[in-house]
Amino acid sequence: MLKTIKDKIDKNFIIRFIKFGIVGTSGIAVNTGVLWLLKGLLGVPLSVAPIFAIGTAVFSNFLLNNYWTWNESKQIRKHSFIHRLWRYYLAASLGALINYITLLSLTNYLDIHYLIANLTGIFLGMASNFMLGEFWVFKEEE
Repeated sequence: MLKTIKDKIDKNFIIRFIKFGIVGTSGIAVNTGVLWLLKGLLGVPLSVAPIFAIGTAVFSNFLLNNYWTWNESKQIRKHSFIHRLWRYYLAASLGALINYITLLSLTNYLDIHYLIANLTGIFLGMASNFMLGEFWVFKEEE
């Protein structure tokens, strides 16, 4: 298995990781903007607002990752667009859960501002999102 993982880490893998980081940065902006709009401006409860913020960012990230990050593999993809979208949401659920629990925990128990707690949660969920995207969601035909 170690050899398989080592074989996967090549120039294209590194480029995809960088692209994934750029897409993730845009996702941070989407997530934070929607969270601020809902919680900060409209007064939606903190237990509800992040669910919509995370969901919106996940969809935005899927589109960008599908058409840009993993674009070079589009001719040999194993799954259809809808199947990849379903897999992406499923894979992102782990990162989203990490984000949501971190946000609520840091805000409620450590009294950290909700936007800072949200950023912490986003970064903690990022690694699982990339690895699941690389090896499961956008998997190429073998």
